[in-house]
Amino acid sequence: MGVRNAGKTIREARIKARLTQEQLSEGVCSVLSLSRIENGSAGVSPVTFQALMAHAGAPCEVYPIFAGRTDFDCFYTLNRARFYLGSWQLSQAYDELNKLEEWNFADNILYYQEYLYLNGQIQVLSGCADHHALYDLFSSALHITRPEIDYSDFHHLLLSIVEIELLIGVAQELLYLGKSDLCYNICSQIASYLANAEIDYLKKDYLYAEYAIVYTKYLLEIKDYKKALAIADHHRHKMVQNSEDSPLLELTFLTSVGYYHTGEMETAYIYFKNTFYAAHSIESCYASICRNYVSNEHMFVLDDYLSQMDDIPQITFPIKKTINTSDLTDGTYDFFSTDVLTIGRLIHELRTEQGLSLTSLCQGLCSKSKLSKIENDALQPDVFLTEALLQRLGISERGFTFWGNERESKIYELKFKLMHIFGYQTDKLSSYLSKLKSMLTTKDTLPTQLYYLYYAISKNLSAEKKVNILLQALSCTLPNFDIHFIYNYRLSWAELSLLTNIAFEYQTIDANKSNVYFSKILDYFLINSFDICFMNSFLSPTLTMYCTNLYIQKHYYELLDLLSEKNFSVQKKSLRNFGYFFFYYAQALGEVKKYNAAKLYGHYACAIQELFESKPNSDVLKESLLKDFDIKLS
Repeated sequence: MGVRNAGKTIREARIKARLTQEQLSEGVCSVLSLSRIENGSAGVSPVTFQALMAHAGAPCEVYPIFAGRTDFDCFYTLNRARFYLGSWQLSQAYDELNKLEEWNFADNILYYQEYLYLNGQIQVLSGCADHHALYDLFSSALHITRPEIDYSDFHHLLLSIVEIELLIGVAQELLYLGKSDLCYNICSQIASYLANAEIDYLKKDYLYAEYAIVYTKYLLEIKDYKKALAIADHHRHKMVQNSEDSPLLELTFLTSVGYYHTGEMETAYIYFKNTFYAAHSIESCYASICRNYVSNEHMFVLDDYLSQMDDIPQITFPIKKTINTSDLTDGTYDFFSTDVLTIGRLIHELRTEQGLSLTSLCQGLCSKSKLSKIENDALQPDVFLTEALLQRLGISERGFTFWGNERESKIYELKFKLMHIFGYQTDKLSSYLSKLKSMLTTKDTLPTQLYYLYYAISKNLSAEKKVNILLQALSCTLPNFDIHFIYNYRLSWAELSLLTNIAFEYQTIDANKSNVYFSKILDYFLINSFDICFMNSFLSPTLTMYCTNLYIQKHYYELLDLLSEKNFSVQKKSLRNFGYFFFYYAQALGEVKKYNAAKLYGHYACAIQELFESKPNSDVLKESLLKDFDIKLS
């Protein structure tokens, strides 16, 4: 597969949408810049490409090509800031965004727009927002690309993701400022827009959830409690399915408020408790925000244990003042500049910075000569090779969406769905696997490896058969792999996932071998420096599986050592996995007679399990803690 030319792709999307260059470029770049992009005389930054394609009604991202290293750093730092925001690590998100100021936003006005939005979100999540100032911030950010926008009538516009997010932010602040009618108008238009928008389903569901949070607050404001409950609960369930933690907490609490106002007090209290303990478990100030709200509104009589829990401090962050943007560009650049960072040059820079040889990076993925050609821009890698190379360099590919041909797009979509599906959805899982298998050829080494990974995980097979399938999959890229020499390798997400599942399955075959695998995998992360976005995609499930095995083996102190500060920060973004981790962590604490801590983490585990609609697991833990340690959870 070759990477499609960005200019050609934009031109085709524009013609298909029956738009003029003037219409497509509005709010993004000048007509002249767009003309140069389309005729190939100018390159285009990924953020500008995304905005133009969104305006054309065909949202996607080009193969990553950046104006330079600072352009890439800004792009990826915004993704990292979103990671921290999604796990309520507000100080870390704030620090990441400050880096963009130092880089002057890579002189890109659209990076600056997203920077303002994310800073506004920090204010929102902190619970310390000045609503007048926050309204001004969101409005100013939106006016960067939409200076003439009419909040009462924008449904005809072609909006970028960030513009949609900013409109949701504006709607929320209007509600707080007493302008509920205009808030409703914006919400209605956003709902209509999303219904027809071509956005990948996870992103669309996330935007719907953010909209639902604001719309539910509006419905509560006008006392339409039944509808408020229905909206909040519907989108809460969607976030459970997609494991989106940040909106899930808010939607669960709003569901609690909805049940309270419809007279279902007991159910309301359960949803409140689950929100509180889940938020408290990741040190989110949302726990304190929720408890303060129910206390101030006299909604519930809190049980003694919950009422005596420590507050999670709310931190006030300085709100950013907007700057003069006249010195910032629209994201176009000289395509022939020596500073341009193609995917090949990016791989080269990251590889050399980490002191890796060509051989170490490409081992089992491609030949040394092929990688050399990729780095020299003599060859474009396909989607799957690109993401594997980035992963081996410790970079998460999930910040990018690659633009491939129809077949590759379908394979990638199936991969994406397999990564976000859960074991209980057996029918969907089998369907996705069958579709993927039917599309694979002998040349599809990396997608085939992924197929066998999910086949082994999903099928009801003996541990021995699963291990054999997983080892077969690993041999697709690493035929002579030896776990004892893991430090000599750089590994992709798929390879690490295969090793983790091999380690887990060895528990019933050879427990010592299982422990060797797990300890070596964790050591691999200690000796290499990986970005937190990549760490999260892999380390959280690894720790959860290792925790399970250590508990079964009664290695309680080793289990407790897994919750280090570094691991804790990574796991905060994977609340579902944290629920399983705390399930065993609480019991291990009981086994070493740390009963107070066992009770605390028991509350955490049960709340998260119920948050993700796994009440049977919660009931099992409550029964075990009571039976084994005389610990009763309220």
